[in-house]
Amino acid sequence: MSKRNRPTTAAQATHRRLRHAYRSAYNSPEGKAARGAAGTPAAATAASATKLAAVKRAAAPASPPAPKTPPQG
Repeated sequence: MSKRNRPTTAAQATHRRLRHAYRSAYNSPEGKAARGAAGTPAAATAASATKLAAVKRAAAPASPPAPKTPPQG
């Protein structure tokens, strides 16, 4: 990623990560098939629920940053 497009805050990084995950799920072959099977709502719902669960797992934060210690002196 170039410096110009690099997220500068944690909120921006989270938004980018979530957006990438949702767009990847939307543009995947499974996502396209689910949208194409609009006539069968059960198949589309099951596929989208599976993808949404995968996206939520991928978007979960790894761990909170360690607290900063105050300077001594």
